Amino acid sequence: MTETIVCLSSQRWDDGMWTNKQHIMSRVAKNHRVLHVNFGPFPPRSMRRRRRERGEPWWRNFDPREPLVTLSDGVEVLDFAGPDHRFSEIGRPAWIAGHFLWRLWLLRQHLQRARIVDPVVWVYHPGYGRAALSLSPRLLVYDCVDEYSAFPEYRDDPSWIVQRERDLCRAADLVFTTSRGLFERKRSLNPDATRLVHNVGDAAHFAQARAEDTTIPADIAAIEGPIIGFVGAVSGYKLDIDWLLALARARPDTAIVVIGPVGVADPDTDLAGLEAAPNIHLLGHRSYAELPAYLKAFDVAVIPYRINGYTEYVFPIKFFEFLATGKPVVISALPSLRDYFDAVRVAESANAFIARCDDALAEAADDPARGRRIALAEQNSWDSRVAQLMEAVTAALG
Repeated sequence: MTETIVCLSSQRWDDGMWTNKQHIMSRVAKNHRVLHVNFGPFPPRSMRRRRRERGEPWWRNFDPREPLVTLSDGVEVLDFAGPDHRFSEIGRPAWIAGHFLWRLWLLRQHLQRARIVDPVVWVYHPGYGRAALSLSPRLLVYDCVDEYSAFPEYRDDPSWIVQRERDLCRAADLVFTTSRGLFERKRSLNPDATRLVHNVGDAAHFAQARAEDTTIPADIAAIEGPIIGFVGAVSGYKLDIDWLLALARARPDTAIVVIGPVGVADPDTDLAGLEAAPNIHLLGHRSYAELPAYLKAFDVAVIPYRINGYTEYVFPIKFFEFLATGKPVVISALPSLRDYFDAVRVAESANAFIARCDDALAEAADDPARGRRIALAEQNSWDSRVAQLMEAVTAALG
């Protein structure tokens, strides 16, 4: 049976960082109707400009109830008008709570006009709390992918997001968690509904890094020396910048390449040290489609995350993506990856990180564990994970 799934996201569909939302919803959309509600304010001025660019009737520029709808990867992506970011500094928790309620009010109007009733409501941001029930869902799903109370943007007052998540977990018919830590933390709120379905990667996409006909981009091809690389959000609250600096100083003949947007969820991230190091190359954001070609140039891929209140519960999607390339992988001792420590190299200090990278470089050309890494990535694919999720959804609906 075809369902209508309304995804209350925690990011924009088009922000260039493909995470759980894009991977899952684009696959679910092959068999169901999916509406992805973008997160974050969309100023009316931007909406009017986008409507003009699309050649829509002039009068629609001034209807605040109507979302801007874009079809992408089979998903209906919805942007609702909202205030500019500058207003978010006025009573931040109260403003954010009001922002969720405003978006839900507009969404209800849209669903009524579109005659959509009894949808499956799939929530990613716990800020919606019990208010998600106002959409009259046939099934309420909370896909818990992060410990939001540990995000820098909520550190001044985490109590409001903690309470909303408790309310959401208790109200949900299903609670999916992406790591063992999240599962243990959330299941007490709704034991019968909570499931552990850990993150995976797109093995087929990142296998392109192993293909002979994949061309390495010119900017990274021009970098001399062995390359140790990281791909992901360059945010100080999770990426251990000190480890990268220690590696750069200890191995001046090794190039360290960092690919990804800066300051996501942590605008105070300080890049001064990385920018000053001659052998660290900050390439900035690259599209998801381009990443396998960049990873082909890596000799070693690394995930040097800090161990803190956020990363204690995180299961990085990039873990299986890196394994799919066949490259040696060095990680910090993330609790959620403990079951896979024997397939990679694990560091618990800056000095150990340097030593593990040395070991990985020494074996990069002929690494006996390469085949096992690739096999692990292929066993942990998005298609299999989505099938798991939808099996649970179908059972709950039944």
